[in-house]
Amino acid sequence: MFNKLPTISIIIVTHNGKLFLDECLESLKNLEYPKEKLEIIIVDNASTDGTIEYLSSNFPDILLIKFDKNYGFCKPNNEGAKKAKGEYLVFLNNDTVVTPKWLSELIKGVLDNDRVISCASKMLYYDQKDTINTAGGKITIIGGGFYNGYGDKDSPKYNAEYYTGFGCGAGVLVKRDFFLDIGGFDEDYFASCEEHDLGWKCWLYGYKVLFMPEAVMYHKESGTYGTKSSFQPIKVYLITRNRLYNLIKNFELKNIIKGIIISIAFDIYRISTYIFQMNFKSIYSIIKAYIDFLRNINLFIKKRKLVQMKRVIPDEQLYMLGVIATFKECITEEKRLRKIWKDQFYDLNK
Repeated sequence: MFNKLPTISIIIVTHNGKLFLDECLESLKNLEYPKEKLEIIIVDNASTDGTIEYLSSNFPDILLIKFDKNYGFCKPNNEGAKKAKGEYLVFLNNDTVVTPKWLSELIKGVLDNDRVISCASKMLYYDQKDTINTAGGKITIIGGGFYNGYGDKDSPKYNAEYYTGFGCGAGVLVKRDFFLDIGGFDEDYFASCEEHDLGWKCWLYGYKVLFMPEAVMYHKESGTYGTKSSFQPIKVYLITRNRLYNLIKNFELKNIIKGIIISIAFDIYRISTYIFQMNFKSIYSIIKAYIDFLRNINLFIKKRKLVQMKRVIPDEQLYMLGVIATFKECITEEKRLRKIWKDQFYDLNK
């Protein structure tokens, strides 16, 4: 059986993440997967917390790629993918801890179905191990996405395999050749929404993404950002801008128009909320995101042409498959998330 298993490269991007690395890497040591078929690559974004020295002393067998500055999430993962030897890649956050069977369960989805090219992990919260962080996700009509089960208690409905729009970038598997063929993550994103873009392309090009419920891992959500909240100004900026990039590249024309109208309405609503909260930095982040989106729109129209040339599945079919959420689903999820974020566990100041 082990002879049939493919080689897998696990890529971890870090920036001053020494605090998280020991537990993450120790959990990888305990994987029930043949060591000779496993490669670990760490890409360091110019850490200044002793990460390089720590890795060199304690994990000398790991392939370490060092950058001269912080390039975010996309470019470092792309560089890791180019150097990887594995047939499959797993993009893993440094603020995660995996279970021994995680990888052997994650790979099953692609081995059992040749149209499945990417698999999503079941992520539970590190500090609330009975609570779902993500069990796959759906793409939204404004180009972003929401996580299935976010904030729910783990239950039997999350114990079955199902097709999903995308896998969270904190622990998603994808075939290396496909990833490189599509150009990897879009480096103009820096970070955020690249996971939606990856899953979207899998479906647009005729492949599938599968949620694997036995591929269990634990996530210290947003350890790198330093907050669970999506209301931090830098996250507001990146998510707003990058979902607009996604929208332009991946939707059919009629859904681009609809998506932009809904996006503007949604962001006006958000700005009004931030005014009430006196969160002026996030208001500035939204405005700046739209300005930068418009400034770069010609570039993304060119990228759109390349994506649409390879498309084999229409938007209508993606809606039918549940890959893209309907307007009603998006509204329902937004209301649900607003209630969740009032919970102490999702304190906006954390």
